[in-house]
Amino acid sequence: MATAIDLESIRDSFYAEVRERANAQFESESYRRILELPLTVERARVYVLQKGFWNLNRRDCWAFAQALAPMDVKALIWDHELDELQGNEARGVEDHYSLQIRQAATIGLTRDDFENEEPADETLTCVYAWIHLCRDSPWLKSVAACAALEVSNSADWVTGGGMSYRWAKKQEAELGIPYDKQVNAKEHAEVDIEHGNLLAKVATAHCDTPEKFNLMLEGLRESWALDRAWKGCLANMMAALPDPE
Repeated sequence: MATAIDLESIRDSFYAEVRERANAQFESESYRRILELPLTVERARVYVLQKGFWNLNRRDCWAFAQALAPMDVKALIWDHELDELQGNEARGVEDHYSLQIRQAATIGLTRDDFENEEPADETLTCVYAWIHLCRDSPWLKSVAACAALEVSNSADWVTGGGMSYRWAKKQEAELGIPYDKQVNAKEHAEVDIEHGNLLAKVATAHCDTPEKFNLMLEGLRESWALDRAWKGCLANMMAALPDPE
């Protein structure tokens, strides 16, 4: 068993690596490509409709992680998923899938468009990979794999804001959609700061050996690898459409 001093040092190193890797996502080729690709309404529609499958997949993955986790972590995940599945009455916000659909009206999409969309082969492959990662891993790794995507969307962890914020600002700059009208992105830019803290709460409560911290790092690394792959696929789908005139 490591000493308390050793654990403090290991914990500090863990958080430093988490922060470094979360920020590195935005320096990866796939992230840079998707954020630098000139945007059109048609490209934005591809991104949003395929992201709908990712959104639903997050709910499945968190459910698998919750099933594996001990009771206190089940409760943390329960609180996290309440926002996603039922919304927040105090803020007047519906469930986050419906919120995504409401925002999509700004680029001319309806609920029917989401219901009639088919997942691209690449999207299907990535969401199945995330399910495997979260269902078939030790619980610490599973929870970290889910939390990875909250951390890299949190301004507390990522300098310059997460993907929800950056995508919303891209749509504002290139499509003329005001940031405040992008209700889903605005909500996630705010709530994912708290959601991103779930990782630290779990690590503080349950990681008392280097091996446990390593399990969490494995989950983070592998989930972020899948996310880079999926972002690259999305960039390819968008780039296949005509550039802005």
